[in-house]
Amino acid sequence: MINRTVPPTEKGNISFDIPKINLVKSSTGAQVYFVQKEKLPIIQLSVLFSCGSKFDPVDKRGLAYLTSLMFDEGAAEYDALQLNNEFEKLGTVLSVSSDHDIFSLSILSLKENFQRSIELLSKIINQPRFEEKDFKREKKKLLDRILQLKDEPSYIASTVFDSLIFKNSYYEFPEIGIERGVNEITIDDIISFYRENILKSNLQIVVTGNITEAELLELIDKYLIKNTNTLKQPKFLQPVKNNTNFYLIDKKDSAQSEIRIGHISKPRNAKDFYATIIMNTLLGGQFSSRINLNLREQKGFTYGANSSFNYLRDAGYFEVSTAVNIQNSGEAISEILKELNAVRLNITKEEIRFAKSYLVKQFPSRFETYTQIAKNIVSLIVHSLPTDYYNGYTVNLESTTEGEIFEAANDNIFPNQLIVLAVGDKKLIEPQLKMISNGNLTELDLDGTSLL
Repeated sequence: MINRTVPPTEKGNISFDIPKINLVKSSTGAQVYFVQKEKLPIIQLSVLFSCGSKFDPVDKRGLAYLTSLMFDEGAAEYDALQLNNEFEKLGTVLSVSSDHDIFSLSILSLKENFQRSIELLSKIINQPRFEEKDFKREKKKLLDRILQLKDEPSYIASTVFDSLIFKNSYYEFPEIGIERGVNEITIDDIISFYRENILKSNLQIVVTGNITEAELLELIDKYLIKNTNTLKQPKFLQPVKNNTNFYLIDKKDSAQSEIRIGHISKPRNAKDFYATIIMNTLLGGQFSSRINLNLREQKGFTYGANSSFNYLRDAGYFEVSTAVNIQNSGEAISEILKELNAVRLNITKEEIRFAKSYLVKQFPSRFETYTQIAKNIVSLIVHSLPTDYYNGYTVNLESTTEGEIFEAANDNIFPNQLIVLAVGDKKLIEPQLKMISNGNLTELDLDGTSLL
């Protein structure tokens, strides 16, 4: 029998080989990030275009996302059903997605069916049908989804928080768009986005799997023609930092309140990145963090609370996220604010040791699947990091000093520049917020517009 009163002993340092990322170019000039994995007869390929929702027109937010929904709705000689059947026969998984920065198409294929799969993918990229009947169906589905999401407090809190953080910049709006913007989109807008953004975007390819470099480049040269790469990136307007402001969104009869607290932060390639993630790990980045132990274990307000530094291509932001019993909304916010101030005053050596150990030991799990490997490579591309970046990741974590971590807390956590947002039943949470906001409380509607 295991004696559960005695904690397990540490095994010491773990041994882990980082997958080697090769950066090569096809004869047509396409940039290819390639990781060869020979254990399984599987290949994953992703084609990335640097034109996400940041390229949405101001009056048609959601255009990039709706275009991604249209991409697998028929190509060349295949209509939507026929195209789906072709991939099903091969056992290939096709996915199309669009976030703020990147528009991507991916296939996960058996090695024996990879050539046919990449041929079909090339038809989707180069000869999409974009038919009116498919457009109407996908547009209605997107509008229905937006309507459903507007009834979910967690979605409301996250999207409105982002809009407050990135006000007056292209990261202000959710990737899937907003109702009034999607309503204005026509099939001609889809075609125009494809021609003016996707076909002119910088194209990069990420491949992981059981294939040689020579075989891969031959197929890329045959099927994936390099685009013009003449797309100009829009200018990012850095959000203005303000003094701490409190916001309330009424969600009648809700049993919980969704809370988001944070501010704009440094970009991903900041020099103190490693010190910052160690600091955040002990603050709110793991189960035994200060914020979670306070709100969950000590107070019993929530099932979980966390903090994170989130990174887009042109900006970063710090966020504390939780859902608490609505009667405890005000006190929960006060406790979070207390923890944000406290981490700037004192960090113990034991907390740092545990945070480093957690980050180092969970690092290999980020490279378990082909999809995870591809995701990590995409992160390198988005943030302009070198291909050997991950080779020094754990060493950089371990070598970060106590002083650097303490300095990171003071350089990246700003308790006087916060956006504090609560979504819940107004009649229950408004009195609580008024007690802690010094009268600095603004009510917003579900879209984040002030009701004053």
